[in-house]
Amino acid sequence: MRRFYLSLVVLLVAMTVAFAQKTEAPDQGVEVQSSESSASSVVTEEKEVKAVEGITYNDGNMDYASGDVKFVIEARDEGSGVKTVYVMVDDSDFGIYENPIGFLEEGKHLIGYKVEDNVGNMSKVKFYEFILDKTAPEVMLASDKKPVKIGDVLYVGKDYNFGIFAHDALSGVKSVQYSIDEGEMKEYEGPFAPVETAGLHKVEYLAIDNVGNSSIKKAYIYYLDINAPTVEFVINPEPFEKDGVKYISDKTPVVIKASDAETGVARIVYSIDDGEEKDYQYPIRLTAGTHKITAKAIDLLGNESETISIELTVDASVPEAELVPTK
Repeated sequence: MRRFYLSLVVLLVAMTVAFAQKTEAPDQGVEVQSSESSASSVVTEEKEVKAVEGITYNDGNMDYASGDVKFVIEARDEGSGVKTVYVMVDDSDFGIYENPIGFLEEGKHLIGYKVEDNVGNMSKVKFYEFILDKTAPEVMLASDKKPVKIGDVLYVGKDYNFGIFAHDALSGVKSVQYSIDEGEMKEYEGPFAPVETAGLHKVEYLAIDNVGNSSIKKAYIYYLDINAPTVEFVINPEPFEKDGVKYISDKTPVVIKASDAETGVARIVYSIDDGEEKDYQYPIRLTAGTHKITAKAIDLLGNESETISIELTVDASVPEAELVPTK
């Protein structure tokens, strides 16, 4: 029975040690007692894994490294001196460390290492965990209003604003840069308006993450339309003018025409005698009397023409005649 309890105690201790190793080993910088170390072993290490090539970045929780990173392990011993450094990578076995360590596959990696001195003392096993980030950020440019697309050209108005949005799933976005019309690249700090000159323009932009991965430079080409439509009244037959008054028949239609050289006309609005504005859809016919018509046109980007007006007098009275005998 004593043997049974003794065996049970040994088993529990072994399970406890194994559980501790399994749960603590992945954490960066956690030391785990090696099965090869003894209570009298003394090895002093001042440096852990160090990157000698590439870029590393810590977000406060995890280290990230660029795809070209190389790690070295530096160790020293205050007594007899370092004899051998042993290293394991991910799920490999321990081997002798000789050259800087590089990685090809993106994702999480684990470096384990231990040091033996010249009298056989073995350090504790230490682990360094990091994520290899080889993927550039995703970046896009968008406007706060929908552009008007005609053919392959995107038209925008002067009241538009552009924003550049970037996302990086690993080390995170460090910098977003852009240039306008082949100008110098500058840091993006917030939404910006189009240049003030009408015509074709280009915005180039990119994003860089915290380990130096850069997205491909993208281009957003747009046409700035700041020109308003033109609008006019077309009356056929033309009004008869007498003493500064323009006369038309009650059968004469008043047509409003508008044109826009860039995006096109979206609406024509008009009012009669300072009344409510209405959308123009078909020729206007006026009733007898004097009337004032005002009108303006709006293009697809919201540019408005000047308001025009005309005053017309509708002569709906039928002329009369009588035969007068002459002497």
